[in-house]
Order: sequence, then structure tokens, then C-alpha cells
Amino acid sequence: MTLKANDILSLPHLQALGFERAEEFIFTGVSTDSRTIRHGDLFLPVRGDTFDGHNFITKAVEGGAAAIIADSKWVEPNQILFSSLNVPRLIVEDTIRTYGQLANAHRKKFKIPVLVIGGSNGKTTTKEMISSVLRTKFRILSTEGNLNNHFGVPQTILRLDKEHQMAVLEIGTNHFGEIDYLCSIVEPTHVLITNVGREHLEFFGSLDGVSRAEGEAFEWLRQRRRSTGIGFINNDDAHLKKRSKGIHKTITYGFARGPAHVKGKVRSLDENACAQLEIRQRAKNPFRVQLSVPGHHNAFNALAAATVGLTFRVPVKRIQQSLASFLSASKRMQVLKLDSVIVLNDTYNSNPDSVMAALGVLGSIGTPGKKIAVLADMLELGNNAVEEHKRIGEEVASSGAKYLLTYGPLSLHTHEAAVRAQKFHYEQKAALVEHLFGLISPGDVVLIKGSRGMKMEEVVALLTERFKISKSTPDQAA
Repeated sequence: MTLKANDILSLPHLQALGFERAEEFIFTGVSTDSRTIRHGDLFLPVRGDTFDGHNFITKAVEGGAAAIIADSKWVEPNQILFSSLNVPRLIVEDTIRTYGQLANAHRKKFKIPVLVIGGSNGKTTTKEMISSVLRTKFRILSTEGNLNNHFGVPQTILRLDKEHQMAVLEIGTNHFGEIDYLCSIVEPTHVLITNVGREHLEFFGSLDGVSRAEGEAFEWLRQRRRSTGIGFINNDDAHLKKRSKGIHKTITYGFARGPAHVKGKVRSLDENACAQLEIRQRAKNPFRVQLSVPGHHNAFNALAAATVGLTFRVPVKRIQQSLASFLSASKRMQVLKLDSVIVLNDTYNSNPDSVMAALGVLGSIGTPGKKIAVLADMLELGNNAVEEHKRIGEEVASSGAKYLLTYGPLSLHTHEAAVRAQKFHYEQKAALVEHLFGLISPGDVVLIKGSRGMKMEEVVALLTERFKISKSTPDQAA
């Protein structure tokens, strides 16, 4: 991408310095990291929890930055240093807000479909599935990983180039108003919300609160794209059906009885809990896909992806091939075959609904050995934390787990509520791992899950050090 000085000067700002010959300045890109600055870039420093990019402005200029945007809070106590910089400088109130404004100005240059994907669970996997399907026909820009917040979304938008025919962007939230803000940057033409579940209850309070927060994307579409907006609606989610009312055009999908534009049916599950999915579009012949990722929840993600693909007229054979070969991001129900032991690495994050889905996968996998559930705390549940952890404990038996190992103060409630399984609780992760090593035998399946802050991927890493990954079977991820 390239930026002209007028693109920068059009941003809301407090003061502009060194832009007197504005027509002479052309910038090759935008950088927020002085370590990767390229000659000719605009440097826009941001603040994090443990760093302030403003402290590296001098290094950025030495690295070739052609202009600087800085916020007034930093400039005021650093006026001498700031004045000494021999590049154009823009002073703003908040560089993060300016980053979003710059991304929005860039987005306005493109008249292409822009789909945003939100939801409580499965949005990253759904985004990856949709991107995989659409790439068989279009040149698309897609969110890398889960860069779905006020920093990651502008970063992705600024990668838009004239070669792109579509954009598929993930948006996330843990506070009211965030989704609306991100939509104001992205200006989506299409919106898909995967589901409404028990996430971030510490901030949203209830399922209705989650529904209102996630539903901000539908509300934005209804208000800003009154005559053109298109919403993809999970017809099996009552919250989303309610929130989608009034959108110009809706395309529905689901598994439950009742009308929908695209219907799904799980015909069977193989020994690895991967679904054979039947998909039927109205007035069209059904087709089937054998998924390579486990769980009913991934069948739902695949149905959403197929619905988007069909809407954009991706040929059925390409949809089938794309979904059948799909393997998604690490730590999201990643199936690791370690010697003769299967480890379900679902350590990226955790909430009550995603734990239930993971236990469903554990219960569906066929194995000659035993099933072991290793669960850590689910965070950001607020006043609901104790109740939700107890409920998980009560449900562990349905997975057929012979052993339940829990870690963390909240997971003690899961331990206490569990029945039937032989259960052990740990305050130290190392002690849990040592006991787990002693329990595992050939043919076993081990589920490992916890919230991001619990860092349960460390347990997976220790397991992979102890056992060898099978070379005969590729890793699978959901």
C-alpha cells in the first residue's frame, strides 16, 4: 500500500509539523513496530500493557521512517526530542484511535464484499473454513490468526490491496461497544455471528448481555447498510434470530427442524469423531463432506462455511474438497497422535460451551484405551464462575472419562462436582503432569483444556517431549 501526505493530514489531529510540501510525500506503508520498520514507512507507535512504542520513535526514524504520528500525552513531556526529528510529524489525541481511522480511510478505497465474523465460539475456525472455501474462487484478504481486536483489525485492513476481491475478517469482544467500533472501521457488507454462548460473563453479566454485545454487528449492518446489508444467520440460535430482525437480507442455515436456506445433517461420526456432513441448499441436490476435524461443533462451523460459499457461487466440488481437507489452527481441538496415545489439544481458550463441545469430542472418539479429561480454570465468568465450573464437573461423566485431572482454584469446584470419574485436583501444574504421565497407557485419549491465562499448552508441550508424534498420521486441528 501507499499513502500520500493528504491521506495522513485528513485524519483528525491536534497539530501537523513538517508537512509544508505535502504533495512531495508518499509513504510506502504503516508500521507500529520499530524493529520491522521499512524505509519510507509511516511510524505509528501504540501503547500496550507493558510497553510504549513512543519510546522507540528515534529508532524508527533511524530505521527509515518517513513520518511519525504521536499522541499528545507523550509529546508534551518530550517536546525537545520530538522537535528534533527531521521528518513530518502529526500529533493526535490517541494513536490507537488514529490507527483505526487510518484503516477506515484505506478501507473506503475498496468496493468489494467485506464479511466480518463474530461469535462466542468457533469464530476463528469458521473464519479459516470460510477463507479456505472462498480462496478456491477468489483472491481474498483474511485475518491472520485471531487478530480480531482494536489493534489487529486495523492491521489487517491496512493489508488490503488492489489484487483482493473479497475480505474475511474476524472481530472479537469482551466489552460492550467494541464490536460496533470495529464495524465502524471495517464497514462490512456481510456479517456472520457463529453463536451466542457463556463467554466473558464477568463483563456481559448474562447470555442476554453476550447477545447484545455480539449482536452489535447485526445492529451496525441494519443501521448503516439498510438497503444492501446481508446477514448469515445461525437459525438454531434463538438469540441470533432475534438480533437479526430488520437486516435488509438474511441467509439462514442450521441443523434443527424448520425452514432455512441451507440445511445440515450429520450422517455419521468416524472413530476420530469427525462428521460426515450432508448439506442441502433449497431446491438443489444435497451433497456430502467427510470432515477431517472432530466434533459436532466443527460440523456447524463447516455448515456456515458452506453457506457462505454457496452464496458466493463457489462450485459444490470446490466446497467439498476445501472442507474435506481442512485442518485449522493450533491449540483448537488439535488432534496429536503421540506414539499410541491421542492428545486433544484444546488449550487456546475456554468457556462453558467450548468445554462441553470438547467433552463431546472426547466422548465420541473410539479408543481401545481409557479417556482422561484434564481441565483448568475457565476465566472471565464473574459471579457465574463457581456455578459454571460445578456444572462442568457434573457433565464430565457424559464424556466417558475414566479420570478427571483439574488444575486451578476455580476448577476445584469442577473436581468436587464430578461423579463416577476417578478425580484428582492439583494446585501445581508440574504435579498434575507427573501424575498424568503415570496414568497414560497405549490406546488412551487425553483431552487438555483451559483458558488462555492457565497456559495449559505447557502440559501438551511436556507430553510431546515425553512421547513421539506419529509420522504416519498428520496432525489434525479443529
